[in-house]
Amino acid sequence: MTTRQAGALVLGDPRFSKDIRNWAAHRRGEIPADWPLLFIVAGKGLLTTDGETHRRLRLPVQRALAPRRVQALAPRIEAVTDRLLAALADVPAGAETDLHRGFALPLPLEVICSLLGVPEEGAVREELHELSAAAMNSEAAPEEVRDTVARRFPAALMALIERKRARGDRDDLTMDLVTALDRGELTEAEVIGNLVVTVIGGHETTANLICHAVRGLLTHPGTLSAARARQEAGEDPWPDVVEEALRWESPSRHVMFRYATQDVPVEDTVIREGEAVLVPLPAIQRCPHTFPRPPADEFAPGRPDVSRHLAFGAGPHRCPGATLARLEARIALRRLFDAFPRLALVPGPVRRVPSLGINGYRELPVVLR
Repeated sequence: MTTRQAGALVLGDPRFSKDIRNWAAHRRGEIPADWPLLFIVAGKGLLTTDGETHRRLRLPVQRALAPRRVQALAPRIEAVTDRLLAALADVPAGAETDLHRGFALPLPLEVICSLLGVPEEGAVREELHELSAAAMNSEAAPEEVRDTVARRFPAALMALIERKRARGDRDDLTMDLVTALDRGELTEAEVIGNLVVTVIGGHETTANLICHAVRGLLTHPGTLSAARARQEAGEDPWPDVVEEALRWESPSRHVMFRYATQDVPVEDTVIREGEAVLVPLPAIQRCPHTFPRPPADEFAPGRPDVSRHLAFGAGPHRCPGATLARLEARIALRRLFDAFPRLALVPGPVRRVPSLGINGYRELPVVLR
């Protein structure tokens, strides 16, 4: 069994649950209340439920992110992309700038906030990003978890809901969830849990995807030349670039916990009932047995086996935002390299965010030539 097959087993097999009640250590009271990730893994949402409950919680999000509705967002994504690139064009020639902060992050943040109906005025969008980053910070101090994450995040979302109720808003994902709440189909905790997951998953991972793709292209110059040649020939190279970026550097570091509901044999070991399992995506995506040619460590758009990647998960919990993330990344990359054909990385190591779940950079310094 390859690492990819083992990962797919854990992700898709019903013997592995996402419900924290199946975690033996949590049942025994061994997980401290101020553990930074408890807010995420103990919440009530897509990340922490199974079976019929999961299907019920997933349905409103899945409807909002259906492929046809996502494709209709393309003009909006293009407009946001062009506005951000116009702002980058004001950076002095030859000066360093942070592509993560100035482009890769605000693009998906604006798009997901538009889907959720978060007002453009005020600082709500920036606050939601700050709370998302804090929620995924595996090194957060206990006081930060209690204040910033466990208290402020739900409070900010409840304030958003009340504001939208007062304005009579209806046509967005937040109010779809609120309508389900009013009908008794969802609880308040489930609405908040779904919003938390949508906010985090809707922008953090896509920002990482864009940054990973840029870094892959610029550290493998031949791939960028090949993409440009294909584009000049009337082809669209960006879907292949995006899929390879998803494989080469998964936007998520780990798929969050699964808990074995019974003893499950995996190769020459047994995962015992009640044990928690993390799926290490970077290791799986570079498994030489799954991705033998070209070598798995190479960034090689168009590789024949790229569809085997698990960047969006597998099984019933597969990310419902996959279509949106792909569309945003394709538009962002095409327009970025059209606007700055001599874009270059600033030499030096990249600093990663301290997160068990997010595989991203603190910044991506570039020179916009």
